[in-house]
Amino acid sequence: MAVIVTASGAPGWAAVVIMMVGVALHTVGELWHAAGSLELRFRLAPAHAQGQYSGVFGMGMGLCYALGPSLLGLLCLTWGTPGWLLTGGVFVASALAMPYVIQWAGRSRKLADNADGT
Repeated sequence: MAVIVTASGAPGWAAVVIMMVGVALHTVGELWHAAGSLELRFRLAPAHAQGQYSGVFGMGMGLCYALGPSLLGLLCLTWGTPGWLLTGGVFVASALAMPYVIQWAGRSRKLADNADGT
């Protein structure tokens, strides 16, 4: 979100460079998200409930797709720079909290076995 705010006030060539860096950072974040979602859906789920965990995860993603555009429109388009930064702050806070949530979940239940049986 900060990349978008920064690029909006930059000259054309600089905005392109800033957005390319932003795309690279976003790609790394997407890869981490994919790995984390697999952890949430499969490794933390009991073997007999992996379908249910995956279904609830999918419902949460559907909710994000349904509400996300309206919230982003309200915050980012209506509030401008503060809205972009607030949205980015929420994303960062969520990302920083997630390892602790995963550690707590792992301690509170038996983790599913890996494919190699460990």
